[in-house]
Amino acid sequence: MSPGPLPPVTVALDPGVAAWALRHQLRRVADAFEMPPLDPVIPVAGPFEIVDGSGLAAVRTAVEAAVPAVPYLACDLDGYAARSSGTGGTIGVEVRPSAGLRAAAESLDRLLLEIADAGDLPGERFLVPAVRLPGRAEFMTAASALGLAPLTWYHLLLRLFRTSAPAPRLPQVHRPLDATRLLILVGGRPVAGLDLGPRRWLRAAELRDRPIRAASLRAYRQARGYELAGPAGGPPGETWFLADLHLGHPEIALYCSRPFLGADVEEQDRVLLQNWNRTVRPDDRALLLGDLCASSDAGAYQSAVSRLSGWLELVQGNHDPVLPGLVPSVMLEADGQRFLALHDPADAPPGFDGWVIHGHLHDADLVRYPFFDPVGRRVNVSVETAGYAPVPLSLICRLIRERAGRVTLRETGPA
Repeated sequence: MSPGPLPPVTVALDPGVAAWALRHQLRRVADAFEMPPLDPVIPVAGPFEIVDGSGLAAVRTAVEAAVPAVPYLACDLDGYAARSSGTGGTIGVEVRPSAGLRAAAESLDRLLLEIADAGDLPGERFLVPAVRLPGRAEFMTAASALGLAPLTWYHLLLRLFRTSAPAPRLPQVHRPLDATRLLILVGGRPVAGLDLGPRRWLRAAELRDRPIRAASLRAYRQARGYELAGPAGGPPGETWFLADLHLGHPEIALYCSRPFLGADVEEQDRVLLQNWNRTVRPDDRALLLGDLCASSDAGAYQSAVSRLSGWLELVQGNHDPVLPGLVPSVMLEADGQRFLALHDPADAPPGFDGWVIHGHLHDADLVRYPFFDPVGRRVNVSVETAGYAPVPLSLICRLIRERAGRVTLRETGPA
């Protein structure tokens, strides 16, 4: 007996370390509209039906031909979007692809036309579906509530007489995402994946293999410059800043989408401490702007400090113990500019007209607190925005001097 036709096939980006945060966001959208949540999937092509005579091997061949040899494919998660279908539609998170990802997707489309029905492309490409609404009225109501579609006369009347439900208050999603794997899904379930760094196809069981995932993340960190291979310090006498290492925290990798396996605390601590010590020379000035460890245990804090090189100035963070030598802030001047270094930017004095160098926010609000904000005159040196290594004062001064625009994340590597 010959096998029946395959269910619909989708080629998608694996959100990887961002899956936990993205799943949390999608659940909030689904709850707002009382719908079951969906798993985070970032479709690149499909869903499509494979024509007779072709199989998944042909899909793999098309993916290999379309995707260049790169360690990751970049995109931005940028707010909510609505896509209508014949009857209803989908509400989800908008994905803005990089030029490389868009070119790969367009090339993949052309190759898939040889093995798939043209009418099924591109589907929900570059949208992370949160809820699928089967009815037109339901879809328009949800889209209008999020400001994604104009209000109809019916909804305007409901608003006039105040009988409509209040619009859901959902936090916006604005963050970069680097995908290190492409997945092939059949009927919505992953059956294979292309690990971009080693350029290796993985079977379904291997996609969940922790050592394979750890090796993939290590290759990504090294390609991105997030795990330094050797000394990377600046000129003699440099001043460095970093905040929010949260050493020993078993869940910070999930919360902040750090490129480490969740709960792999030892690997994360090893890389962060190694990056610090390969950057900061023993005679360099280094300002640690709070939240060194996961807990406020004095012994753990002092032990971690003893492992950091440089002439340290320790700023109190909200997770740090109260110890002699920790200060609330440090004022300094360089290149004709005044700088206030502290943990939480909300603690800066009202009316301060210099630059605030801070941590505390991690990458939770990259719209208001990116790595470099020339309008707000702020520099966010949390490890996620700083590239997982200390930031030199000379770089900050150069960005100011060159009147650089806003920089969301510090670029640390050639990729």
